[in-house]
Amino acid sequence: KDVELISLIGLAHSISHFFHLIIAPLFPWIKVEFDLSYAELGLLMTTFYVVSSIVQSTSGLLVDRYGARPVLFIGLFFLMISALVLGTAQSYTMLLIGVGIAGIGNGVFHPVDYTMINSLVKPQNLAHAYSVHGVTGYLGWAAAPLFLLSLTALFDSWRVAQFGAAALAGLVLLLLIYRREQLAEIKVAGKDEKPE
Repeated sequence: KDVELISLIGLAHSISHFFHLIIAPLFPWIKVEFDLSYAELGLLMTTFYVVSSIVQSTSGLLVDRYGARPVLFIGLFFLMISALVLGTAQSYTMLLIGVGIAGIGNGVFHPVDYTMINSLVKPQNLAHAYSVHGVTGYLGWAAAPLFLLSLTALFDSWRVAQFGAAALAGLVLLLLIYRREQLAEIKVAGKDEKPE
């Protein structure tokens, strides 16, 4: 049971890290299409990380109030929407909005993941859970350029790569919704307990 739980949390975490690089590998195409300076490209990444840091510092309050599972679903939904916005962007402003939405989605993951790991994984498996959590983050980083650049080369369109990323986030969201009982938090006397 813990193996599936840890795998699901790790998969979600890998998508979070995947979206750290949702736009950077595509800068050569985006720079030309929108006639952007390197400073403007840099501002896109800055926007993502500033928004993400603000959301991460506050999303723990949402997790405490509503539970980790619904916040996780909302985060994945925002990541999916961000890729759709980026894929349809017709202006620099839309690019900023797209990466801002991605930052919102990304910001929930560490409060969500750590809450789920600490409250649902058996104590003897915590070390494995944190190891998988870390490794899947790196795998998300590694997969993003390969995935995005492959789709861009295959279809000669960076926008198709964004739509592919949206589909990927959507598939993970659907999987987690389907297996949502594994991610359920049972509250007893104000404390989280592992489900039977």
